[in-house]
Amino acid sequence: MFRHLRSEGMASDSDPLSLDSIRLTRRYAICLVPRSGSTFLTHLIKETGAFGNPNEWLGFPIVEDQARETGADDWDTLIRRMLARHASATGVSGIELALAHLTWGREATGRQDILDPAWTYFYLRRRNIVRQAISMHVAHQSGVLHSFQMNDDARKVRDAVMYDPPALRSWVKFLQDEEMKWEREFGRIGIEPVRLYYEDITARPERVIRLFSNVLGLDATPPVKDSPIERVGTSRTDEWEARYREEDADFLAGLAIHRPFVHTPVSMS
Repeated sequence: MFRHLRSEGMASDSDPLSLDSIRLTRRYAICLVPRSGSTFLTHLIKETGAFGNPNEWLGFPIVEDQARETGADDWDTLIRRMLARHASATGVSGIELALAHLTWGREATGRQDILDPAWTYFYLRRRNIVRQAISMHVAHQSGVLHSFQMNDDARKVRDAVMYDPPALRSWVKFLQDEEMKWEREFGRIGIEPVRLYYEDITARPERVIRLFSNVLGLDATPPVKDSPIERVGTSRTDEWEARYREEDADFLAGLAIHRPFVHTPVSMS
């Protein structure tokens, strides 16, 4: 991508939005496993106005637009300018990171270590990996990823997805593998992330805003605004989960042993 932008004539010393002069006080990343509620979480954070505008800025095709608009022609410049562009008024800025983004970063830089230990890392996953696998299966088959995509046609496509035990097992294995890869990434450079769970965030969203405020050193916790992001699961999800847990009980029992440690829910009192 960077070679392509340079071939178009983008100057290596250009800073069209004057982003290099912006001081960043805190930088953070939300490391995610797919279908773990990152859209819900980042909307909560963004709406406070206190944490910048975290997004999957490194996802295609968004990243090419970001590079072109910021004048960034290498990985490090791109990261710095994206964070500056989407920072809060106090210089707090973050980004969503998927494992695929790290792979691209290694290809772009030739470096093995992409995560900067100076950043703050939040790690988002789900306790209930079966429901997460169901969400992956339905999203993959229907193309309906978020509630804001929902209309009559999207609902029909989503509802037409069939129960498929082999597919669910495959997605469970994929998600477990994603979790294992993240643990290896953190371990490589000695990062212990702030661990977040979808179930806690949706139950008490004000708690995660308080946590972000404390960890990132804000003077006060900003108020939480209602999120328009809704769950796309239905009562069918409950039925499929119960059925799959019964039909693939031996596999799930083994998974509980080999899956990275899952913390117990936080107290809701």
